[in-house]
Amino acid sequence: MSQSIPGVRRAIVTGGASGIGQAVVHRLLVSPGTHVLFTYNSGAATAAALVERYGERCSGYRLDLSSLDAVQAFLATLDPAEPPHVLVNCAGALGDGLAFGDIRDRLTLVTTVNYLAPASIAAAVAKLMASERRGHIVNITSVSARKPNLGNAVYGSSKIALERFTATLALEMARFKVRAVCIAPAFVDTPMFRGFAGKDPEQFIRTHVPMREILQPEDVAATVAGFVDGHIRTTGITLTLANGELVF
Repeated sequence: MSQSIPGVRRAIVTGGASGIGQAVVHRLLVSPGTHVLFTYNSGAATAAALVERYGERCSGYRLDLSSLDAVQAFLATLDPAEPPHVLVNCAGALGDGLAFGDIRDRLTLVTTVNYLAPASIAAAVAKLMASERRGHIVNITSVSARKPNLGNAVYGSSKIALERFTATLALEMARFKVRAVCIAPAFVDTPMFRGFAGKDPEQFIRTHVPMREILQPEDVAATVAGFVDGHIRTTGITLTLANGELVF
């Protein structure tokens, strides 16, 4: 039987030391009684600063999502007697490149980080959540899952796979009162976007974004909070955040 502490909300955030993940960590910790365990790969200094800022309400775990063995080792540290109430999978890898030629290494890396690892974590955490008949799972995907562009075949296909997985997971977990959604942002002002946009990000925005502005990480975090706090009552769908970049 669960020995969970009343009034404490336990959350796991992957990729919590950068970009969207860091914004999600900050947003979740606005709520009193929330403890966040976040994972990170690089960004050890940022991770340490988060732990220092929030003290015992926040802890970090270094995790390389490209290794499924490392993912399993992380999952083995979770205590079934204290199941998470919230999971937000934010970490991802871009891996842009043309879809022809030898793509094996890039395909393996991006598919593992963007699909196999978060799906494995969501599956394991969902089973733990079922014991308490409550839980919210969020997988961060991308509008690129449904909008083909030159060079995004590997990235987009990994994200659409995660969306399809999440839809079925939500269906199977509904009887346990565990909800699962994807949140699919368009361009977000993160280090990943700045690297993708090249030397002149503002020109890229003017050329590619109809509203001439992109999302901030806090915009995505606010949507995550709306779902996990119960203000957005749904499950099994993909919530799209965009400024005109989507095809449908």
